[in-house]
Amino acid sequence: MNKKIIALLGVSLVTCLAALAYTYQGQGNLTRAHGNVDIRQSSLSFERSGKIRQLFVDEGQQVKQGQILATLDTQDLDHQIKIKLQQCKKSQAALDEMTTGYRQEDINQAKASVDRLENSYKLAVLTYERFQKLFKTKSTSEQQRDDTFFKMEETKGLLNEAKAKYKLLTSGNREEDVLKAQADHDSCKAQLEYLNYQKNEQSVIKAPYDGLIRTRKNEVGDMTSPSSSVFEISVIDKKRVRVYATQAQLQNIKLGSKVSVDDSLDNSIEGQVGYISNTAMFTPKTVQTEDLRADLVYEIRVDVVDKDNVLRLGQPVSVSFE
Repeated sequence: MNKKIIALLGVSLVTCLAALAYTYQGQGNLTRAHGNVDIRQSSLSFERSGKIRQLFVDEGQQVKQGQILATLDTQDLDHQIKIKLQQCKKSQAALDEMTTGYRQEDINQAKASVDRLENSYKLAVLTYERFQKLFKTKSTSEQQRDDTFFKMEETKGLLNEAKAKYKLLTSGNREEDVLKAQADHDSCKAQLEYLNYQKNEQSVIKAPYDGLIRTRKNEVGDMTSPSSSVFEISVIDKKRVRVYATQAQLQNIKLGSKVSVDDSLDNSIEGQVGYISNTAMFTPKTVQTEDLRADLVYEIRVDVVDKDNVLRLGQPVSVSFE
């Protein structure tokens, strides 16, 4: 009887030691946590409203950063650009005239006008003086004397205008006028630049990074706006896995440490711990874990370079921390 009791106690002791050894091996040497592959995606839309002209990609296609995905109809902008381009040419010509001065032919013509009017004015003065003397001797009428006077004054006014024009042509334009012409041309160029930006950038959707088109929401001819997304694109190579570990497991998890990410098909890929939360939380319902969901866990982010696209977005995975 005593031998049987001793034998049973021996078997129980061996079983307990084996269980303890298994537990120690699972928690001391290797820690496993469970979670999902993050769905990292962006909603892409045009920066201006309009009618969709072209769609170059469809759902499921992989795209490269900078690749053109869609364009808007830009006929209205094309017309505005042509009009603004002509306006800028006109403002450029006006600015050139202000800064380079007038042609020598114009200056010579103005000088000739001054010379001619000076001679006319001298003659008008002499004529008036003669009629003034004749009027004093009552050899002419007061009306004739007055006519010569006003003719003299009129010629004097024309001469002053000609001299002012000649001075302007030889001394150049006022600084204020030159600055105004420069400002008008700069404003025209800025407006033209913005019209080209609307056409070449705001009317085009480009891939912000290498990725996969998950959703295409529109067709050619649809009207769209900046608040309406046309595509949803997701990251496919640089993925993030979010897993959850208990406080006891955290002692084996360090920032920057290498890990193994495994899916249900026994595919394995290397990753690196990029973030460990300082705040405990209840296990999310979406996580398939061997632990009780009522346990408090800590979120851990694992960064994975998945060039072969082994992991699927949203897929449940487990992570082994050495």
